[in-house]
Amino acid sequence: MPHRARTVRAVLAWVTGSVLLATGCQTVAGSQAAQQAATATAMPTPTTTATGPVRRLCTRATRTGCYTFDQLRQVYGAKALDAKGTDGEGTTVAALNVVGSPHLAEDLKTFSSAMRLPAPDLTVVRQSPGEGRRAAAFDWSDETMVAMAREATMDVQALHAMAPKADLRFYQVDLEQADAAKGITPRAMDLIARAVRKAVAENKADVLSLSFVFPETGDQSAHVARIYRDLRPVFDEAASKGITVVAATGDEGAAPGAAEAAKAGRPPVRTVSWPASDPGVTAVGGTRLTLDDKGRRHSPDTVWNDKGGATGGGTSVLAARPDYQDGVKRVTGEHRGVPDVSLTASATGSTMIWFTHDRTSSWTPMLGTSLSAPLFAGLTALAAQQADKRLGPVNATLYGAIQAADRAGLVDVVNGINGEAGYRAEPGYDLASGLGTVDATRLVPVLAQGQ
Repeated sequence: MPHRARTVRAVLAWVTGSVLLATGCQTVAGSQAAQQAATATAMPTPTTTATGPVRRLCTRATRTGCYTFDQLRQVYGAKALDAKGTDGEGTTVAALNVVGSPHLAEDLKTFSSAMRLPAPDLTVVRQSPGEGRRAAAFDWSDETMVAMAREATMDVQALHAMAPKADLRFYQVDLEQADAAKGITPRAMDLIARAVRKAVAENKADVLSLSFVFPETGDQSAHVARIYRDLRPVFDEAASKGITVVAATGDEGAAPGAAEAAKAGRPPVRTVSWPASDPGVTAVGGTRLTLDDKGRRHSPDTVWNDKGGATGGGTSVLAARPDYQDGVKRVTGEHRGVPDVSLTASATGSTMIWFTHDRTSSWTPMLGTSLSAPLFAGLTALAAQQADKRLGPVNATLYGAIQAADRAGLVDVVNGINGEAGYRAEPGYDLASGLGTVDATRLVPVLAQGQ
């Protein structure tokens, strides 16, 4: 991996829920194989046939799953719910991230048509860098900005795939040139926090998905602790308004920065990331899926840990154990444990989005907990539709569900470890997969009913 890619990867780890090489939470790419896949799959009219030439080309070039969202809709139960009229209609789901993509709406329309989904209703809400400051012009030669564009594209396509008739909102945090080039600075972190505050105050979204991560331990730990304290009342406000907030746990395992620490002769340090660690947020980790062409599992899911990274998980140093985790205190101790649930995120089990890079469009294989978070957010919108009301925080319902004989749609993940110095999956709750993955056909009605 070239030095520039390593540098970009380290920078992006602070701002996105998923990072791989120079491409952010996304492609099994940045590599020559992924570049070949992007070229091979570029076409004016996309095809979605799981066994079609696009997926075969992508799989050959990247040696990854190259799954379609149609397969994900099948495996998680969204397709079965859709057939019975549970499709997100009447709800609003939102994602919040930085920079965005110039082709966001156009790519979503093409994706929707290709997936045979209802036409999307997308609203982009932009936040400026601040009074007297100018947002950076989008630069397709800037790897960091392109990574952020892929992030935004994946967010809205994942939301739409799971809740195809929900209204969509994308809260775009514009950055100044200095911040956009670096990916994250303390000022950019503050802008993101301000955007979360505004999104909650606006009160348009029933479910809000967050795909950025700020590790609790590290060079910016004091700044992250301040943001945690400042935003704690905001997440309480979201709860009082009935807004469900979900967040990605990150893609560098239980010890972000372990590789850099090893080079410096330091031991790895376990940590988790905010906002997933906030007690009012549902923390969504990552698994590895192995699917056939029709979206059926070849084998049980495992904890995501491969060449693309590993799912975040562990215990918070900022948040005490919330009441809903009292039943798993043997695992979490006195602190908030993450994740709560986990969905697909792996590099080897990648998922394709439709993405336009400058003037070239292609199916692009993606990875990371920035995928798993909006997937779960979309499924939560289905539950809100069934309930005919907002659900607010759903963690108490999730942890109560595992008391049922059939675990009420929570499927235990019992194999895998989340990276170097990581935690192992085991029966029941663990710090690698949380409560496990989901079967929405059973879980959605449980979430709709609530505690």
